[in-house]
Amino acid sequence: MARKVDMSEESTAGPRRRRWLWVAVPAVLALGITAASLSVYFAERAQSQSQQVLGDAGSADRVDVLFYVQKLDPVSQTLSAQVSIDPKGRLADSDGNPAKDITVHLAAFKGDTLTFKAAKFPTVNDVQVPLSDGVITDYPFDSYKVDFAFYAESAGDTAPVAVTFASGDTFFALNPRDSKTTDGVFTFSADAGRTAGMFAFAVFIMLFMWCLSVAAVIAATFAIAGRHGLLWPSMSFMGALLFALVPLRNAVPGGPPIGSVIDFAAFFIAEALISLSLICTVVIGYRVELRKRAEAAA
Repeated sequence: MARKVDMSEESTAGPRRRRWLWVAVPAVLALGITAASLSVYFAERAQSQSQQVLGDAGSADRVDVLFYVQKLDPVSQTLSAQVSIDPKGRLADSDGNPAKDITVHLAAFKGDTLTFKAAKFPTVNDVQVPLSDGVITDYPFDSYKVDFAFYAESAGDTAPVAVTFASGDTFFALNPRDSKTTDGVFTFSADAGRTAGMFAFAVFIMLFMWCLSVAAVIAATFAIAGRHGLLWPSMSFMGALLFALVPLRNAVPGGPPIGSVIDFAAFFIAEALISLSLICTVVIGYRVELRKRAEAAA
């Protein structure tokens, strides 16, 4: 009798173990995916809050230029930033303000010449720097290049320049490189590319459009091959998809213009497949309905 009880307990242990696995495995996968996603977020957050010091930071008598990027606009091909200075050594007075008038020249079409008066707290100035390379229609694979140049002088004498570079743009990640100083002019370049979160969202939208278009093709194939006639649920589904993709495409961050990579790689194709599926379903379904009516009348 005890042996039968043991066998029954063993027979119920297997289904219990399987039910536990069906719950545990999805939970572990969900936690792992969430942890990986959050790790990407924290990495981007740390990068956005980081500052890079470029130029002649070892000189005791220098002008520290604080360059904070606010926004990179691919449409107008400009980079907007705020600029201030922090004089060091003999270039600063006892309060940390400029000991003499300091003029900073930048390679910009707005705020190309900034003047900071002696014995006054340095003001924050808005500047706009043109982009030197990049096309917005490559979205979401677009990347840009920005060239910077700084020249500082105090009382007519050239002053060494060190740039503290930081960015607050959440759409682009900027990486400075190739810094050098020639005849007192400090220059460097920065490569700008879409952030990982923004790029992942744009790619997800593209894949989602493809999946929706495939779903429309499957619905059309079912209605046509099965000779179901005018199958209204399928046609309503495809009609809703046809118009829902337009606001979905316009919702992608960055506002890419029509004719971008996202359109030719996903949006245009998805709209074409859904339109053809809907038209074929209606035309062939109408013919099937006519044949059914003729057979019923006969």
